Amino acid sequence: MAIGITVITTTNRVRRFFQTDAASFEQIFSSLQRSAQLFSGTPLIIGSAGQTEVFAAAAIACLEIETTHDLSGYLPSPGNLTLTALTAEQYAEPFAGHLEGEHFTRRIAFFFTGGYVLYTLAEGIRKPALAERLMSLTSLFERPMITYRLAKGGVGLMNPHAMTRFVITPGVPDLPRDAWLADTA
Repeated sequence: MAIGITVITTTNRVRRFFQTDAASFEQIFSSLQRSAQLFSGTPLIIGSAGQTEVFAAAAIACLEIETTHDLSGYLPSPGNLTLTALTAEQYAEPFAGHLEGEHFTRRIAFFFTGGYVLYTLAEGIRKPALAERLMSLTSLFERPMITYRLAKGGVGLMNPHAMTRFVITPGVPDLPRDAWLADTA
C-alpha cells in the first residue's frame, strides 16, 4: 500500500509526495487528529533523505491524502455536511441539485487566494432552524479547517483562511436578511 500527499499552495502550485513505508503511515495518519491546528501557524514539514520541504501554514490552500485506508477515525466529524471533490468536467455537467425534506444536494466551488478552485458535491441534512442554516452558511470562513473526500479515496483538508469566496449551485433558498439579491451578469 502507498499513500499520496498533495499540497496545493496559495500561489496555485501543486507539490506531490508519496509514502510506501507502512511504519510511516501511522505517524502521518495520527497527525491528522490535530488537523484543526494544521493551518494555525506551525509549518508543515515533509522530508526524506533526498530533500525536506517546509510549507508556511498560511500558504497552504489544500492538503490531500490519497489512500484506501479509512481515515474517518483520525478526523473530526463532518457534521451535517459531506463534501466530495469533483473534477472540473464533473462540475460542468448539468446539475439541478435537490432538497427533499431535510436532505439536500448542492455543488460548491471554493476559490482560494492565488487562483486555485476546488469543485465539490455537497450532501447533507438541512438544519431545522433558520438561524442554524444561516450560521452554517456564514461560518465556513471562520472554521479552522474543512474536510472533503477524494473521489479515488482519501481525504482533503481546506484552509478556510486562504479562501476568497465560494459559490453554491443551485442557490440557497434561505439567505440572510442583509444579503444582496442579484443575478450573475
